[in-house]
Amino acid sequence: MLRLCCILLLLLLACDAGEDQDDFENQAFSEPDGFTRTNASGEIQSEDDDDWRISPAYFGRVVIDPAFPNPVPSGETVSIPVRVRLSNSIQGGLEITAHDMNGIPRRMDSIPNARDPGSYVLRFLPRSLGVTGLVRVFIVDTQGGLVSYGDILLNE
Repeated sequence: MLRLCCILLLLLLACDAGEDQDDFENQAFSEPDGFTRTNASGEIQSEDDDDWRISPAYFGRVVIDPAFPNPVPSGETVSIPVRVRLSNSIQGGLEITAHDMNGIPRRMDSIPNARDPGSYVLRFLPRSLGVTGLVRVFIVDTQGGLVSYGDILLNE
């Protein structure tokens, strides 16, 4: 009987975790709204609570610091620091994607060895997207699982 109760409890927790992940993904694919303002060295000047949260599926396994600089001056490279906390906690590696001017998702950078614990940095030139204004970027694992998202302001 105790074993059956434990199994039911685990199933209920798994359902809640799945619902939490679905809610997180629905929020991620909404329109960009606000951004975390950072300077060229990554210091946070003002914070958007919706940016750079970790998905329930990856909570506790990875830490994402805000993109910098943000807003992004024309022609500048954006950096996003990533810390992987546990060995083999990332499915394959990590990638950052954003939609270009035609709405097509583009991979901007990747960390193929992100399954190993340590500090990494995703870097990309947003001008290659051909867009300006507020843009949502997504950090995903190589299986397409959403890890985090945030908004960057691209200046002309």
